[in-house]
Amino acid sequence: MRVNKSIKNIVLAAVTTGVLMVPAVNAQPMGDRFGDSPKMAKKMLKHMKRKLDLTDEQVAQIKAIREQSKADGETLREAKKAFHEQVITLKDSATFDEAAFVTAYNQYQQTFADMALLKAKTRHAIYHVLTEEQQAKMEEMKEKRAERKAEKRASRES
Repeated sequence: MRVNKSIKNIVLAAVTTGVLMVPAVNAQPMGDRFGDSPKMAKKMLKHMKRKLDLTDEQVAQIKAIREQSKADGETLREAKKAFHEQVITLKDSATFDEAAFVTAYNQYQQTFADMALLKAKTRHAIYHVLTEEQQAKMEEMKEKRAERKAEKRASRES
């Protein structure tokens, strides 16, 4: 009976950690999920240029927007890194301190919101560099990508 209670507490702590981490993970700035690598950003821009038939001027504008976003997000990334270090410390401790996690998460809540805002502003700015035809094409590409992801997900589940 005692073992079941310990297992329940461990499961509860793991689920709570997972649920509370979702906004932190989703609030990452554009490109950050891929390590914010210049190689990935270059590849994505090359893909956009080819698929959307971007002009050289549009490419230059998008590069400038991304550079500004990267510069604006530097302090946010440092704060996110500090939060993740706190989470790792909590994870590695002998017992999980749920209150300490919630306190740390709440302390960085504004950082997560600012990161999401920066990501939204960056995407908005890039979207408005495009012509109406390019915007329509981009929406079509998003829909096709979502369909492919749904098909992959369905094939994995069956």
